[in-house]
Amino acid sequence: MNRCLYDLFLIPEKRKHFAEGISIAFDMVRRRMPPGNPAIGILREHVLIGFFKSEFGSENVVVPEKGNQRSYDVILCDGELSIKTLTGDTGFKVLWTVDNEQVNNEIKTGYQPEHDIFLINIFWDKCRDSVFYIPLSAQNDVIDHIGRQKYLTSATGTNNRGISIHKQAVKQLKKHSETLSFAVDWRIKEVDYPDAWDEWIEFWSNRQ
Repeated sequence: MNRCLYDLFLIPEKRKHFAEGISIAFDMVRRRMPPGNPAIGILREHVLIGFFKSEFGSENVVVPEKGNQRSYDVILCDGELSIKTLTGDTGFKVLWTVDNEQVNNEIKTGYQPEHDIFLINIFWDKCRDSVFYIPLSAQNDVIDHIGRQKYLTSATGTNNRGISIHKQAVKQLKKHSETLSFAVDWRIKEVDYPDAWDEWIEFWSNRQ
């Protein structure tokens, strides 16, 4: 179990600090990006890595170089971690590819989880369990219980974008006895957010 995430989930003050901040931060991202823009996921990931660096120290957070082929997003306290964010009761991507043959092979025999998952499940205007630490052992248990073909799903054809964990499998991962979780209140109050361009105005002003 990742020692940093263990502290986050089990120490009430840390949970409260994160839960109160993440809804505001993700709402800021939502307001800056049009619905459906794939960059939203990248910005959410930046928010989370920024939290890790702030909370646990930059020396305990390693971000892989861009372009590296890897199935994890960050090394937190010496543990490789996959970051996932989703809205509502849906599944989430675990492999991006347009190769239908690869998709079929992965679903039948190939796919094997490699890392713990840090999942943020957004439920706007509700208060629900939303932050999940899903260890590798829990993922393997669910696969063994329901099988890969029920665990994974894909949309084959010209618009195929890879493999996702089925939404029913995600529900089982959340309920697993080894998974840790806590709630977030996504009922956002009126907040005076900074202008989306402020950071770039400051950047160019400082270069004069």
